[in-house]
Amino acid sequence: YISPKIWAWKQYRIKDFRRYVDRMFCILPFETEFFRKLNYSVDYVGNPSVDSVAYYKEHQAIPKDAFIKEEGLADKPILALLSGSRKQEIKDNLPTMLKVASAYPDYQPVIAGAPGIDPAYYQEYIGSYPAKIVFGKTYPLLQHSAAALVTSGTATLETALFRVPQVVCYYVVAGQLASFIFKHFFHTKYISLVNLIGGREIVQELFGARFSESQIQDELGRILQDPAYRKRMLNGYDEIIHTLGMPGASKRTARLIVESLGS
Repeated sequence: YISPKIWAWKQYRIKDFRRYVDRMFCILPFETEFFRKLNYSVDYVGNPSVDSVAYYKEHQAIPKDAFIKEEGLADKPILALLSGSRKQEIKDNLPTMLKVASAYPDYQPVIAGAPGIDPAYYQEYIGSYPAKIVFGKTYPLLQHSAAALVTSGTATLETALFRVPQVVCYYVVAGQLASFIFKHFFHTKYISLVNLIGGREIVQELFGARFSESQIQDELGRILQDPAYRKRMLNGYDEIIHTLGMPGASKRTARLIVESLGS
């Protein structure tokens, strides 16, 4: 259940799949076609992020005024900063995100604190920036945000499921070299789940040679100030939400496993 991402690199591992895996249940819709081309049949069962976001919206969603009061936020539009879950990611991405956010004083930057990271670690980078941190409340933060700066990973998909326009920005060492390696040695055009699922560029991916304060600021400006551009991104989100299908990934997987064992 949940395939290793050999569609990105190391496609030769399909030999191990054929040798050891009798049945594969995948959570990304494009994986069925990828594996079909390798003559290996898999089942797409839905995506767990769809399940968790749907559950939150139905059972845990809170009004914006309650969220603002609980977290001591200002009564103005929220810019969510999702700078990663590891210390190195936070170190590499958060300072630039904060600089970009400061260019839009009509919006308040709110950082989604990662589990296991001490608040003091964030304070090293926040300094005098007027940014708040919330822990354990990424979904309420996304629910009430006008836009988001997001490092790559599941967070990009969750941001799309909440229909929050985003800039995907991810710092890597030796940006030019990293872009070259990605272009010539990886088997996919994109790094974000949003674009991978959509099969096209729905959100801008500013990583490698494209990661810079000016480019991130320009893209955020388009999202905040160009209604038509913002609408196109939201329409793209709606397409991938439709592609992902209904909640229930793990239940469908369990049912298929039982049927498979029974046969």
